[in-house]
Amino acid sequence: MSDKILLNNEPHNFNEQDLPCLITYAEKTGGSHFSITMVVDLFLKGSKILFLTAYPMAKENFLEQIGTDHSKIIFVDSVNDLEKAKDFQVVILESGNESLFLEAVKTLPDLKERVILIKNMEVFSQEVFDNCINFEKIILSGNIDTTIDKDRISKTDFKTIIAFSKPEISLPIEIPILERYVGYLSSQDKKGLVTIQKN
Repeated sequence: MSDKILLNNEPHNFNEQDLPCLITYAEKTGGSHFSITMVVDLFLKGSKILFLTAYPMAKENFLEQIGTDHSKIIFVDSVNDLEKAKDFQVVILESGNESLFLEAVKTLPDLKERVILIKNMEVFSQEVFDNCINFEKIILSGNIDTTIDKDRISKTDFKTIIAFSKPEISLPIEIPILERYVGYLSSQDKKGLVTIQKN
């Protein structure tokens, strides 16, 4: 069952109008789990999703939260699988497979309709960001300070920025001192502390 996102201790849901979104965090601060829960939230509202993560744990977290029905998901491990991907709400690429992501960006006919999650962004190469930084429905998630394209990302106009730790690089929001597993959200029409309520 999906976890719940709280904003200022009240239940909060995300939608595609909150994108593009940057979620930055140091290790073990809660940003990783939050990123997946946000994508689960969008999935449950009917958003189509393209999933690139560096490690399998993120996929496992997603599957755990959505429950046992995986009929709307395709797991793509090769370019050949991409041909069938358009028929599925969620396309989960093989963990860490950049070349598969770059091929998906080129060939998926419904790419512009999809929310694109790049999780563990600090692991990926410049080419990934060159191909996705301008997408409107993107969620970039990870440690911005150790990401290769951090300067450009920090200057990108995100509709929503969420920080679970204060990065060294300057962002266009003022991040307060945060307790562990608490993030600070700043968007056009809302600001405050975000947490996850586990089910």
